[in-house]
Formats: sequence, C-alpha cells, structure tokens
Amino acid sequence: MRGSTLAQWFLGLFLVAVGLASLSLGGGVATAAEQPDHTPTPDPRFAMITELRAAGPSASLGDHADLLGRLIGTWDVQYMDISKSGKAIYRTGQLLVGWVMDGRAIQDLWIVNPSDSSKDREVYADVRYFDPKSGTWPAVFIDPQIASIATFTGGAGADDRIVLESQDLVPGQIRRWSFNDIRPDSLVFRDDASSDGGKTWARKSEYHMKRRGSVPQS
Repeated sequence: MRGSTLAQWFLGLFLVAVGLASLSLGGGVATAAEQPDHTPTPDPRFAMITELRAAGPSASLGDHADLLGRLIGTWDVQYMDISKSGKAIYRTGQLLVGWVMDGRAIQDLWIVNPSDSSKDREVYADVRYFDPKSGTWPAVFIDPQIASIATFTGGAGADDRIVLESQDLVPGQIRRWSFNDIRPDSLVFRDDASSDGGKTWARKSEYHMKRRGSVPQS
C-alpha cells in the first residue's frame, strides 16, 4: 500500500503540474497573437505632413540639388532687422529647411521667437523648386500674419552664394535675399533693397545662423 499510495501522490502532483502548464500556455494567458495591439493609430491631421516630407532630393534633380541641399537641417538664428528709423532690432529664432514633395522641392520654415515687442512668435515659409528651363530656383514666400505672398527667382551667385530677387515685397523696390559665407555649420543671410533699379543697395536685414546638430547625410 505504501508503494501504491506514493505512486498515486506522484501521479496527482504530475496532473496538477500539467494543469498549471495548460493554463499558462493556453487558457490563462493570451498568446502573442491574442495580445491587444497598443500601436498608436496615426493622427489623420498629420497625414499631409508625413506625405509632404522627403528623405532626400529626387534623382531627377541631379547635381542641381547640391546648391540648396547645403541648407538642409535646423539652424539657430540671430536676427538683425533695420527699422524705418534706422534702428537695429535683434531677435532670436530658428530656420528649418527640408526636402518635400518627393524630393522635388525644398521648404523653409522661418521662426522668430517672442520678444519684448511681440508676445507671439512669427512664422514664415518658403517653397523652392528647380526650373530646368531657366536653370534657376524660383521660390514662393508666404507671410500668413499679414496675408502677403512674394515670388523670388535666382540661384547660384558669385563667391559661392545663393541669390534670389523679387519685386513683390515693396512697390517700386527690388529685394535681394542671399545666403552668404555658407559653411557646414554656419552661414549669413542678407536682405538688401534697391529703389533705383539695382544701382545702389541698402541693407534691411542680416541673420547669422549656426547649424543645430550634424550635417544631414542625403
């Protein structure tokens, strides 16, 4: 009887172990396939932004992408604007530049931080694209705060600059926007104006920029 009782005790222990294992593998805990999916659902409000961005330039641009491709990234900006009275106004902000539209265009986002004169930040945008017929980079500049739009055209300038001009900002005036002293980690942006057809120029703004982070690899 002692041997039979001992055998029954081991059999009972074995059946309990099998039952616990069955619960853990199948009955008590969901399998991987049954686990709830906690992956967040993409917010449809941002779907346009996801589709707009591009990791790099379109192959169709070839070497033309190199001119503005140097600007891709995030820049910390020291803004200096000259008022109508001739006073220099200093502010801070950022410039964000990235490839968009399947790499066929570049978008700039200019941000001016709130300051003593304005409690709200200022935000402006450019969209630049290459025109193979003229070999230039036309641009559309949008200022939503004052509901204005301006078109620029231009491209490579002397001394390895990027130069764009427009007659849309101020009636009777040519505005020249240029990226100067372009280095991997810094550059200088200038806004100059001419009221005599380009014979003389007056400085309206000068922005000094430092790249944030490393140079993007495209």
